[in-house]
Amino acid sequence: MKRAIVLAGGGAKGSYHFGFWKAIRELGIDFQIVTGSSVGALNGAMMASGLYESGLEMWSSIKTPDIIETSPSRLSEVIDTEGIAGALKSFLGDLGESAVNVKMDPFPLGELIGKYLDEKLLRESGIEFGIMCSEYPNMKTHPVTLKDIPYGMLADYLLASSTVYPSMEPKEIAGRKYVDGGYSDNFPVNLALDMGAEDIIGANLCANGIEAKYETDYSVRVIRPWFDLGPTMEFVPEIAKRNMALGYNDTMRSFGKLDGTCYTLEKGECEKMQAEFEKFCVDMLIKCGAVSLSEKSSYHRSLAVKGLCEKRKQRIGLMDKKLAVVCAETAAEIFCVDPTEIYSGESLGKSILAELKPFEEKEENPMAVLFQSAKPLNYKLGQIGNFDSRDVVAYLTNLWLELPDSESPNRDLRTLCRFIPKEFFASLYISFLKTKGE
Repeated sequence: MKRAIVLAGGGAKGSYHFGFWKAIRELGIDFQIVTGSSVGALNGAMMASGLYESGLEMWSSIKTPDIIETSPSRLSEVIDTEGIAGALKSFLGDLGESAVNVKMDPFPLGELIGKYLDEKLLRESGIEFGIMCSEYPNMKTHPVTLKDIPYGMLADYLLASSTVYPSMEPKEIAGRKYVDGGYSDNFPVNLALDMGAEDIIGANLCANGIEAKYETDYSVRVIRPWFDLGPTMEFVPEIAKRNMALGYNDTMRSFGKLDGTCYTLEKGECEKMQAEFEKFCVDMLIKCGAVSLSEKSSYHRSLAVKGLCEKRKQRIGLMDKKLAVVCAETAAEIFCVDPTEIYSGESLGKSILAELKPFEEKEENPMAVLFQSAKPLNYKLGQIGNFDSRDVVAYLTNLWLELPDSESPNRDLRTLCRFIPKEFFASLYISFLKTKGE
């Protein structure tokens, strides 16, 4: 069976690939094909060559001037670029404005390729390698494999695959012009299939660009980041280090070596957290009126939980096993807990509570002020979007902690369950942590 690694484009986000690669190495996964687009082609060439340490050194040190030289674009002197920048933003994301207002010279990138890549080593590696470029000006896909590239011209095709037009001039090779692979296929699964792949593992950076559709009966496992990987053309060692940690964690979770859905937990922690949280969760959902007594045995399929699943893009059928971790992760994300660490359930809980503390200690919570006013409920619900989610969670947590002593269901909690399911379940989990710690 021929296994392929597919690496997507995304500029500085490409540091994520090296966390992915670290995990692949630890898992002992071998591969016979590598394909990539843009920065995925550059990283893919290193991966096919086995240059892990060199690539790690590069990503741990490079800064933006090491990749491109920038200068103001003269395009705005000829035409109004504002509309073009807006149109490109929907396609190129944060790169859209600079694509027309900044001129980029890829000369430093060429120097970097010469420093860190060894074409001879790549050709002797035994790994098949493919690069995705886009033809200019028609923007059609132009896949090219290493065996079709004349010796000594690898760097030219890697530069072509990374040419961000119009900020960079199209790369001319043998009388034909090419631009970034992201203009035609930023995640070249089809190229891997055409090269004979029967099993595919891909690292998709979720960057802007076109991704060609693919159809196959073979296995395609795609690792994607949950958290933002930073600006596309901002090469900063600190951001790269963070992205590598995320790439490693996401990959190890995907292969079941670590627990969690977006945050990363030690193996076995999800099951432990669910066992501890379940009875508390069911009792409180029934107490506040979000779940009826008849739904007790199937609480994880209730409308309340369904709302959370829709917001968190989770499968409701798994909530009997994962609701605790999804609630915990929702709280962690709201309070900006560091996603690069590998946590136990206990350490994640402590991190959430530490970030919550400043919001608990506020003299006046704006949510409390609003909901204690005589304003109509519809007005109050309409104002929630104006508040910091952390203030909302802090307020709801207090409602949960007061609930066991209440004579009747809390109307606010029951209503807010439908309107703000993330804050509702995050605060429910935090109230569990506080009750557990008493």
